[in-house]
Amino acid sequence: MTVGEFLAQFPEVPADLRDEPVLGEYVSVFGPLLRLAQKPTPCMRDGGDVEHMFYTRLVNDLAIYGIGLAKRDKTLARLGATLAQYRAQPATFGCTLVPRKAPGAPRPGCA
Repeated sequence: MTVGEFLAQFPEVPADLRDEPVLGEYVSVFGPLLRLAQKPTPCMRDGGDVEHMFYTRLVNDLAIYGIGLAKRDKTLARLGATLAQYRAQPATFGCTLVPRKAPGAPRPGCA
């Protein structure tokens, strides 16, 4: 996934971040997960399915910056922190994005 594809898929992410090196690395590293990410609807219980968790953990901070509720430098620092967490455990990082569920637990979603 390229930064351009990422911005097209998630228009809530402001384009002023396009040339930030940390965003380029972020999209390069998390591209496969970002391709699956979907914005959860307000009625989702427990955060929704895996695709919604990926959105919440990987895109939400950028969307919050996009509506002016976060500062640019803090948002970029959070992206860097997420990349650092990935580098510490690259093989299992994707699993840390989704909370564990009990066996047989019902799927979250709209009631």
